[in-house]
Amino acid sequence: MANIEDGGFLKPHIFTLTIPQVDGGTNLSVQFSWSQKLLYSNGQLTLKIPFNFPKYVTPAGKKISKREKIQLNVNAAPGTEVLSKTCSHPLKELQRQAGKLAFSYESEVLTWSSSDFFFTYTIFSSYTVGSVLLNSPSLLDVDQRDMFCCYLFPGDQLNGKIFRKELVFVVDISGSMRGKPIDDTKNALVAALSKLDPEDLFGVIAFNDETYLFSSSLTPATVEAIENVTQWINLNFIAGGGTNILLPLNQAIGMLSNSSNSIPIIFLITDGSVEDERHICDSMKSRLTNQSKVYPRIYTLGIGSFCNHYFLRMLAIIGRGYHDVAIDADSIEAQIGRLFATATSIFLANITFEGLDNLDDFEVFPSRIPDLSFESPLIISGRYRGSFPETLKVKGILGDISNFSLDLRVQVAKDIPIDKILAKQQIELLTAQAWYSENKELEEKIAKMSVRNSVVSEYAHMILLETERVRKGSESTSAQQFSGKADSHRTEDSKPQKIIRVYKLGIGFGNLNATVENSRPGYEEKGPPDAGEIFVKAASNCCGKLFGRCCCMCCIQCCSRMNDQCSIALTQLCGALACLGCAACCDGRD
Repeated sequence: MANIEDGGFLKPHIFTLTIPQVDGGTNLSVQFSWSQKLLYSNGQLTLKIPFNFPKYVTPAGKKISKREKIQLNVNAAPGTEVLSKTCSHPLKELQRQAGKLAFSYESEVLTWSSSDFFFTYTIFSSYTVGSVLLNSPSLLDVDQRDMFCCYLFPGDQLNGKIFRKELVFVVDISGSMRGKPIDDTKNALVAALSKLDPEDLFGVIAFNDETYLFSSSLTPATVEAIENVTQWINLNFIAGGGTNILLPLNQAIGMLSNSSNSIPIIFLITDGSVEDERHICDSMKSRLTNQSKVYPRIYTLGIGSFCNHYFLRMLAIIGRGYHDVAIDADSIEAQIGRLFATATSIFLANITFEGLDNLDDFEVFPSRIPDLSFESPLIISGRYRGSFPETLKVKGILGDISNFSLDLRVQVAKDIPIDKILAKQQIELLTAQAWYSENKELEEKIAKMSVRNSVVSEYAHMILLETERVRKGSESTSAQQFSGKADSHRTEDSKPQKIIRVYKLGIGFGNLNATVENSRPGYEEKGPPDAGEIFVKAASNCCGKLFGRCCCMCCIQCCSRMNDQCSIALTQLCGALACLGCAACCDGRD
């Protein structure tokens, strides 16, 4: 069984790891590896790395000089021009080639960094550009088919025409949305509506057990209409009742027209799970395939951990849209704004590939290719067997309803690890497919992919493996390492001591009971120890009894709702109490 005290996500952006007791004077080295999406906005890509160490982590006493070093390599693939924009640290340029940049920073410091690292750059082009990268699988790869990655960047097209918009916002107002979630959703929705052009059409459907429509048909986004819908939202967005998703989705599709010069979009926002999720996917797949030339897109935003994000991702795949996550209430407005910006800046739709008929086998992720937006590059990956063509033709429809065609150069990716880069995307998409189809073989494949690439999934677990290594002529020392599997390769001088399963790294498949009980997003009333109990147990010995009496369930719930600053303050306090407790024990032994 996994215990949260041993490690895991304390909050969506705070990962904890308990390091076992070590002897005094031991040098301790901790190395982390992870992958993350680059942020894209206004034609610029931004890499942001946490590099802010709170003051309390620096040991007290005499300040000792430390070496701070950053190495940054940017590989945007051959045939592209990369321009660096801004950076948080004074980087020294080491290399500049076509599509590649290399930088370095090194400094002697007395204290650890107090600011995060960020680097902003752009792929310079005045028109849509892209490429196809190929790679062969390794001998240990779960899938022995060859890999490909196709990417399209929108370019700096100042005069590019976007599609006219027809949007229906389908918003959950069930009882679990009470408080900050519903307030932030209202603010984000009003802000989004105010950005529509007068020729755009919109509709708003609020739902719980029932549905509430601003209008039975789409409304032009005039100034007067935006004022009216703002008043309607403030009056009708009152959290209460249960969750019924299928009815409002069917109503939304019925409201959208069959116009060929607009992109009809359904924007679903929910924080709950429902029992008929697979039936909803079947219904949407059936209805969307019977629509016009440009059928409705579905964009989904899941709030908290009680909704089934793989159901929402599957809906987005079916509707050629995107899915995003607001795992805590503080990120709702930002995530809605980002998803809305992507949905409302589409300039290339109905994207298809040509020239692949001679391949023996071909699989693409996602299975239905999304549209290309000015606010989001498009990255498609997949597997194939056979001889890939030297050029890949991409076709689609532009915002002015003219046809689009582009020949992409195909090249072998010699120094870009495509399998590592695309593993997370493919695992998430395959997990949605495995959930939808209830395919056990696909679940097993995902588990193997997860272990092979060290990427978190719902079908594998991260463990801590403690070993005791004995070196000739020296005493034994203990070491701790991460492993994606229990049967990690060990050297002959390593003896397994303890295996600890890290708690709850996956996002899960929703929580029907929490939805029925209208539990607020992210707050579990029952289950494993949460933040409050972790800090309580940290302040052990002399303060254990006191905290044990005070920390009733109400206090624990309170701790789980505290903001980051309060969490940090409480961490410092309990850390100090734990040290005092240890000192008291030492005095007792003396």
